[in-house]
Amino acid sequence: MSLRRDIVSKWKVQLLPSSAYAVSYTAAQASVGFAFESQRGVHSFNSDRRVDFWTRPNSLAFVPEGCAVTSESERGGEYLTFTVPEEHLRTDENALRFNHAISNEAIAATYELRKALLVGEHSDALELETLLFALLDVVDQVQAGSLYEPPASASMTEARLKRIEELVEAQLSEQISISDLAGCVDLSSGFFNRAFKAATGKTPHDYVVERRVARARRLLAKSQKNLSDVAYACGFSSHAHMSSTFKKRLGVTPSQLMIS
Repeated sequence: MSLRRDIVSKWKVQLLPSSAYAVSYTAAQASVGFAFESQRGVHSFNSDRRVDFWTRPNSLAFVPEGCAVTSESERGGEYLTFTVPEEHLRTDENALRFNHAISNEAIAATYELRKALLVGEHSDALELETLLFALLDVVDQVQAGSLYEPPASASMTEARLKRIEELVEAQLSEQISISDLAGCVDLSSGFFNRAFKAATGKTPHDYVVERRVARARRLLAKSQKNLSDVAYACGFSSHAHMSSTFKKRLGVTPSQLMIS
């Protein structure tokens, strides 16, 4: 077995696709999760009372050992998750469950982890484990109450984030401007730009590009459409533009994803 596969197996690293799910379990080990895109559904933790949830994009979550979890969603969302080997668990037995943590360090590490998992055996094993430890550092920050949240993020409420998401999904094949996004939530363009970055860890442009990549991946998985048609349907200027964006963000080309 390769060192890379040893690491993935030891940490139980999984990159879950954007699809419906329903799970119910008690965590045998502490686990960390990262939502690349928003998710909505119902869930419960150590309780029979199920409540509606909406997970903001680019957010980190932590579930401690022994926590009973039930969660289901009709559409899910791309999600990276891993368990924490006991010898690497640095939080105490009173560690609290959390979600919605936004950290630039977590975002950078998780996007690189996604790329490494999609690239496969050619990815660097040492880099993979370094990225996992970087995410544990962020978990420690949250548990210690030392993760800084910019004040501007408070203005980007859940309702506003949902409206932005709806506008982007509806107009993804078209050009979208900062003023379009700011206008739909009644904020000035300058303040919106700062508040959105504070609340999601991504600039509006980066967020829109990620949504284009996500839609293209879904189309590629469900059909044998011409790559140029997929590119135009997702707002890319050409097949070449889509391919270069995939290579930069995912480490693979659209054609490679179709083959896999």
